[in-house]
Amino acid sequence: MEQQEMKKIAGVDIGRQSIQFSIYDEDGKCMEEESFPLMPEEQEEYMENGLDRLKKYMALNHLSWSDYASVNFALEDTADTCREKLDNLLEDSFHSAHAVTVVTRFRAFVEYVFHQERAVWERNTILFHFSNQKLTYIMVEQLRSARQKAYRAVQGEIPLEEHNIDLSEGTTELDYNFSRMMKHFLVKHPAHIIYLTGEGFEGNWMKRTLTYLCAGRRVFLGQNLYANGACLMGLGPIPFMEDGMLLMDGPDMVRHTIGLIIQEGTHPAYIPVTSIGKEWYNTQGTVDIILDKSHKVEFFYHNTKNNEMVSSVCEIKDLPERPPKTTRIRIQVQFTSAGEGIILLTDLGFGSLYPATGKVTVFPFQLIS
Repeated sequence: MEQQEMKKIAGVDIGRQSIQFSIYDEDGKCMEEESFPLMPEEQEEYMENGLDRLKKYMALNHLSWSDYASVNFALEDTADTCREKLDNLLEDSFHSAHAVTVVTRFRAFVEYVFHQERAVWERNTILFHFSNQKLTYIMVEQLRSARQKAYRAVQGEIPLEEHNIDLSEGTTELDYNFSRMMKHFLVKHPAHIIYLTGEGFEGNWMKRTLTYLCAGRRVFLGQNLYANGACLMGLGPIPFMEDGMLLMDGPDMVRHTIGLIIQEGTHPAYIPVTSIGKEWYNTQGTVDIILDKSHKVEFFYHNTKNNEMVSSVCEIKDLPERPPKTTRIRIQVQFTSAGEGIILLTDLGFGSLYPATGKVTVFPFQLIS
């Protein structure tokens, strides 16, 4: 009997100083990683030069985008112009095999954490990113007070100047001050697993710092974490995220669900059309409803961070006269930023007896964080 070929998925992290490429086998036993550092003169046009490096590597190793079941990209900068540039730079061979899926590095790391063994995400986990004389962090923590197990991922920056960190000072002084800063931070934000990434951690200067970090903790140093996380997204969604039990408090992330209240038997129920936990440009939703006597639709915006809900009513005008419950409306939600977007309401009629007009009502929304 012919053995079934293992499915492979890929992740790419594009940064100003390097591009990372990760490949994962479906059996979960093999992660291949490649890194392509960019020279200073290449960093101004880092996206073009990074993708060119990756293209040459794939050609040399006889690899094709069609070899992978899915490919996801993590970008250091996810501005509209950067996402559009990536889309334009990818060749027809990529577009014919895959959609262009872009995520933030923030989400890529959280995806990486929740695709690890349970021991990693059952305890607080922190990523420290040290690059361009800037230290940022991403913390994934369990919310102990929640009735059900819930998690929160947050991103922040540790101002080096507030801790007397002078990157030009000698290695011994830098290591001493850096270790003191880490102690101060981890007392307030305890973590059991720590990841270190960024060129700032390279070299052999962290003797005292690593001694402290490794005391009672698991510490990992690597540059492919974002590419690995983007890659592992291809294994499927995180259940906690899909169930709304993972609050993603980071850049570009949607923290509101948009939904409707409908009757389920004798009780009203809130039915979300969109979910939280993804970037606004990766968030959308569709649902069909049947209008009763009213041509008004009330939408509810649930702020999952503050657990607050507000509503807004849209009136659909110029519909043909029909009996109650003979007008089907398709609702489509599209975000234009993390806090704004539009809802499209399309008249689908009700079969051949009450033909659709195709009329679309555009209802903009603005969310309050």
